[in-house]
Amino acid sequence: MYPIAIELKVANNQLDSYLPVRNKNNDISWQFVTGLVLSYALKRKIEAYAPDQFREDCKTHLQELLDEPAFWSVLERMYFSSQDIFRVSPLFLLFHAQFNGEKISSGSTADKRLGTLFANLMGDFSLRYPIQDRLNFIEQRMLNKLNEKIKLLGKGPFAEEQPYLPYMVTCFQSDLAFLAEHPQYLLQELANTLRLYAFSWCAQLALNLDNWQDGEPQSKSLFFILDSEKASSEREKVKRYGYKLFASQSKKLFPVLSALEVLQWGKGQKKRPLWQIYQDTLNDSDSSARVLNDLNVYLQDFIVDRGLSLRERATNLENAFKQLLSVAVEQFQGKKTDRATVNRKYVSELENQICTDFIQVRGRAGKVLVLNQDRLLLLTNLTVGKNDKLRLHELLRGFEQRGFYLDNQSAQTLVAFYERMGNVERMSDSGDAVYVRKTV
Repeated sequence: MYPIAIELKVANNQLDSYLPVRNKNNDISWQFVTGLVLSYALKRKIEAYAPDQFREDCKTHLQELLDEPAFWSVLERMYFSSQDIFRVSPLFLLFHAQFNGEKISSGSTADKRLGTLFANLMGDFSLRYPIQDRLNFIEQRMLNKLNEKIKLLGKGPFAEEQPYLPYMVTCFQSDLAFLAEHPQYLLQELANTLRLYAFSWCAQLALNLDNWQDGEPQSKSLFFILDSEKASSEREKVKRYGYKLFASQSKKLFPVLSALEVLQWGKGQKKRPLWQIYQDTLNDSDSSARVLNDLNVYLQDFIVDRGLSLRERATNLENAFKQLLSVAVEQFQGKKTDRATVNRKYVSELENQICTDFIQVRGRAGKVLVLNQDRLLLLTNLTVGKNDKLRLHELLRGFEQRGFYLDNQSAQTLVAFYERMGNVERMSDSGDAVYVRKTV
């Protein structure tokens, strides 16, 4: 099969995969996204079943069971008036994202793009149904009533994308499986876990854009400080591989990913990351010469159309791909151009909608990437996962696999934080003898 799109035509820049934000209309309902992700993970759905109707069904059912039907008013206050029904079992979160057949019946386009991102992180992975909750008699009866309306979800409405960052797929699936073993923790932290991964995915994607020649991506250094720390200009790793690195790389997301759309198979086919397309092209010796010629023709047309500096025809595939990405980025340079304005909006929307909880302004140090205590505990519990405890260096490697790096000073502050929490065992003063337990 021809490794890239057969007809390469110069057109408007368009983005249709891998990045969950656009240059406008990115309002996200994390409640909706959480329901959507859980629905897809369980391969179960609710169709056109309003919470008010569920309440009435529970009332009819429970009044038949209870010795004192008037007791329903107490249950209604406990579970429905207070919305506490959504804190009973993760399955009640399915109300937040309902389906009409295989289509999502509500939610914004931005919500659905995030649904696509997480669906492709899950792939064929799914959680066991039903989730094993520990419920009292009344709650179990309510859940039984809900189960009457829960149906199987088929393939789902999400566009297929080959994961750009396979290492993050491994972590995400492992973390979902861990959460499912602790239903109340899943209920409490699923939305926060999704926020964590949405940020890390976008950041790691930006950092991996330039490494398409190297094959399958690996986690890239991106350094954070803890919110209790001061941001010092002497923190070399935080300064060089922190917010500034992320900000500079995120400017390439729209240019490079819109260029990637040109190289995809035809419409409706599974999207492939840039590194995979390059590998496929290199390995297809029968068509590599034709691909090189087609890319050169496309590049010359693109350069003329965008009014860019002329370039020599590429003599090999690697140089052709380099030239493609070079002109893709160059067309957005120049502060007063319309394209530059569009790209700045992409960067701004990414920071405001996905990354805002992880960025702080710290005086003369400017913007830095920060982890607060709640996210640290969540990250710790996810990383320790099914283990009883991990050595400190193993824990930090797990953080890094998820895209969160800490320098030595932050690691020492982290240990002090764990000691205050009481979930650390220090066998000696050496780092290898410090063990960290989860708090779940």
